[in-house]
Amino acid sequence: MRYLKYFSYIFTGLLLLVGCEMENNSVEILSFSASDSVAVSGEGIMLYCEAQDGDDDKLLFSWETSSGTFSTQPDSTEWIPPNEKGVYLVTCKVSDGVGASDARTIPIRVYPPTPVPVSGLEWTLTDNGLLNGPNSSNHNNTGITDYWDGSVENADYGWNVTIQEAPDREISQSLQFKVEDSANCGGNNSNTQYGTATANIQVAGSNPITLELEFSGIGEAQSTGYDKIEFILDDEIIGSGEAPGGGLGCTSDSVIVNPASPQSLNPGPHTLIINFTTNDALYHVDAFYEITLKLSVPR
Repeated sequence: MRYLKYFSYIFTGLLLLVGCEMENNSVEILSFSASDSVAVSGEGIMLYCEAQDGDDDKLLFSWETSSGTFSTQPDSTEWIPPNEKGVYLVTCKVSDGVGASDARTIPIRVYPPTPVPVSGLEWTLTDNGLLNGPNSSNHNNTGITDYWDGSVENADYGWNVTIQEAPDREISQSLQFKVEDSANCGGNNSNTQYGTATANIQVAGSNPITLELEFSGIGEAQSTGYDKIEFILDDEIIGSGEAPGGGLGCTSDSVIVNPASPQSLNPGPHTLIINFTTNDALYHVDAFYEITLKLSVPR
């Protein structure tokens, strides 16, 4: 009987030990938030979910909603909202993989993107003085049949244009004019090179929109007053740039930029002209201008 009593104690202790080992503490979501309570169709919004586990188990995160797509990371994700507007309930679920879990849901309102009410942002591009021929005969430079990918190494000589991007309340596009090296600096071009890009912009509706221009470039490091660019809006110069100079001969450096301030475009027609000239045939090495144009609806 004494041995049976001891066995009973041992068996009871084992049951208690096994019971303690099998006990699984809960998972708790501490916070679940979004980078914004309002989202635009097709534009990503970040979701953040913070949780803890009483046993320090590795946590598994999952995300649910009725529409849209997720790009899952361990405790956050980017949600791409669907095209349909409405209020979407987005859920974060967290599990420890052995039976404990928690979930939390937040609402996010989705709106369709607001288009910029413009037409006519189609560029007429011309150039002169290039050995590769005028722009009109080089389909890679028209910005219509073949577009530039935006990288310097893939640019052609003359004009390069990217495809327009149109996120919410905005249209943006980049242009570049790339100069052929001059004959006195190891190149083949002994011409003065010119380029003009023209856009006739029609603003619809009853409210103004904003035009922003940013540009930079590389110009000759011999004399200022060359490799010149001008931005003309409705017959008024709003920005310009020129070579840095420096008397360094056949080398190049960052151009001098006279920036264009943001312009308000009232409803109606507007003409934007970008004029470029090397201004002579000498000291042009790896020269180019790159311009980013943005039209936006003020918030």
